[in-house]
Amino acid sequence: VRDAQRKVALVTIITPTIGAIGAVVYGLYFGVGVMEISSLVVMYVLCNLGIEFCFHRDLAHRTYATFRPVTLFFAVFGSMAAQGNLLYWVATHRRHHIHSDTGHDPHSPHKRNIAKDEEQMGFWQGLWHAHVGWMVNDKMTNCTLFAKDINRDAALRWITANYVPLVLAGIFLPAVIGGLVTMSWQGALGGMLWGGLLRMFLGHHSTWANSSFSHRFGARPYETGDLSANNLWCAIPTFGASLQNNHHAFPTSAYLGFRWWEVDIAGYFIRLMKMLGLVWDVRCPSDEKRLGKLKPQNSLN
Repeated sequence: VRDAQRKVALVTIITPTIGAIGAVVYGLYFGVGVMEISSLVVMYVLCNLGIEFCFHRDLAHRTYATFRPVTLFFAVFGSMAAQGNLLYWVATHRRHHIHSDTGHDPHSPHKRNIAKDEEQMGFWQGLWHAHVGWMVNDKMTNCTLFAKDINRDAALRWITANYVPLVLAGIFLPAVIGGLVTMSWQGALGGMLWGGLLRMFLGHHSTWANSSFSHRFGARPYETGDLSANNLWCAIPTFGASLQNNHHAFPTSAYLGFRWWEVDIAGYFIRLMKMLGLVWDVRCPSDEKRLGKLKPQNSLN
């Protein structure tokens, strides 16, 4: 099992990296136009919403209620992000919250337990482990223990089982659209490289920054019992996920940006969906609860 985990992890890390280099070469040779940029932006937004709006705030934490087709639609795009199948993603994230910044946290930049004993890591070793190393070295997450609800759902089980075809669809869908729009093989190649592999590369490293940079650098206004931090620079590409201190203080909150300067794109999307009647029962901590966890030197605004 460990060998299979390592092979999948290496493919997940290396393939988009090669594709990103290919996208740069393509741009230098053919130039970059509206089609390539549009493909990248549209697929990045859909796949990131699939991860942050669906995998994270809907399925991992149940922070709001929505219609079944909405969940399934974004779960498909979350799978296209190629950050692990749905069941494993949810289970690993819940494990991270339960054991945050201890040896049993799958991707803490501070401690790890990949052998028998808990190990305190140095600065660079910790950043590397939290960003990519954990995918190769960490112990497998027990999905039955951490994500029973996902495993009992037939439709979500189907999406989990079809993870590889969905990842491939996320690469070839922009290729097909690019080819049809330009009526050329060059357009198909540009769509695949920019909307598929480069998009995947950028999505991976922004999400992985939640574990590495956002548990090392940033503000910690709330008492959380771990070293989670609000990294405002990473919050934009992660659609708000890098507001980790807010999130660890209130993991069932649908909104992670509590102050006006804390950019939370997925939170804005949830507000929009609520206005449209597509999302309801949105959970958010009251000012009283926030005040109760706030460190003395900080304020709510």
